[in-house]
Amino acid sequence: MSPLTRPHARALLVLAAALAFAPRNAGAHTRSQSFSTWDVLGQEVVVVFSAPIYEATRLVPLAPGASDLDAMLRDHLASHIRVTRGAAGCTTLAAPRSLPARAGLARVELRFRCSEPGALRVSNGAFFDVAPSHVHYARVRIDGGPASELLFSDARRERRVGADADSARDDTASLAAYLRLGSEHIVAGADHVAFLLALLLLCRRLRDVLLLVTGFTLGHSLTLTLAVLGYVRPDVGVVEALIGFTIALVAAENSSVRLHAGRYALAGTAAAGLAALALAHAASGVGPPAATSLGLALFVLAYLPLASDASEALRLRPLLTLLFGLVHGFGFANVLLELGLARAQLARALLGFNLGVEIGQLAIVAVLWLAGRALARCFSGTRLSALAVDVLSATLCGLGIHWFVARALGS
Repeated sequence: MSPLTRPHARALLVLAAALAFAPRNAGAHTRSQSFSTWDVLGQEVVVVFSAPIYEATRLVPLAPGASDLDAMLRDHLASHIRVTRGAAGCTTLAAPRSLPARAGLARVELRFRCSEPGALRVSNGAFFDVAPSHVHYARVRIDGGPASELLFSDARRERRVGADADSARDDTASLAAYLRLGSEHIVAGADHVAFLLALLLLCRRLRDVLLLVTGFTLGHSLTLTLAVLGYVRPDVGVVEALIGFTIALVAAENSSVRLHAGRYALAGTAAAGLAALALAHAASGVGPPAATSLGLALFVLAYLPLASDASEALRLRPLLTLLFGLVHGFGFANVLLELGLARAQLARALLGFNLGVEIGQLAIVAVLWLAGRALARCFSGTRLSALAVDVLSATLCGLGIHWFVARALGS
């Protein structure tokens, strides 16, 4: 069954996408991440550290009995952020203090004085002990000059800033920093990797892989650009939930077309669950907007019955990947939006970050594709290869459903 011969299905898909993916006001992000700005003015270093409130709740086990999240965050940062210049450590000018912040966000200011000359060494261990997958993005400006971006992870808690540091202040180095930021973001994003794996499980030809990668690239590049330039501002919490939905739907379709059965039952079950989520929001306000859930219900009813086998599913995949790439692009955009870039930096930031995402994406696809081909050759002539695809699809579907429900109910 082809969508080109079913005008009503195409119309339903358009309506579903309009309802499910309609932009709304920005909301909370669900990844474990935080952000900071560093202003180095002579000997003084001013740090403004920002983190979603839900990140601060991770600190509760470290301070049993404490109830003030702001105080916990201040104490945590005071003991986990260190600045050194030359051979000496920088002194703390004042105790960390909380700053006003928008709803759902906590902001803390820290001040240091560094008496010796030379490059700064910044040690940031905040959140990594309680969330090893945590990622921190820092924007550094020295004496009013151009800003540079640094990324901290559990494996890279210390960075250097200054004339002899990794991040020089010319345009080329800044572009490279954004490129690195983009590539590290997608490689560290388990949900993006899971989505790419779900897409590749049905692919048998390199041509199919190239079509999928092209669709995903076009989709996420478009929404990444629109969001960062301010033309569209989606609800980030809803976007993160939708990323889980994209994984679940692709993985579920993998299983459906391989079994040659269950398409209509699967579509009906999924639509019923999404309709129940819409009713829950209407009754209690819990979960994503009702229009989003109803749009997704219409989408699965229109899309899942279209492919009766793997070959038909692969013909539809480039268009599906283009549409779902739009969703993932909004997820990528939140990284640059949280950095609060000046308009003069946007072009370079977009170019570098998007190229970095592409490099990371291609690396992931290459590894997954080559690993899949190697395993297929090893188990050629047996049922183990098909069994592996079915098990992986089921696992990814469950993981996608978990991310969708957890993020939807938390949005």
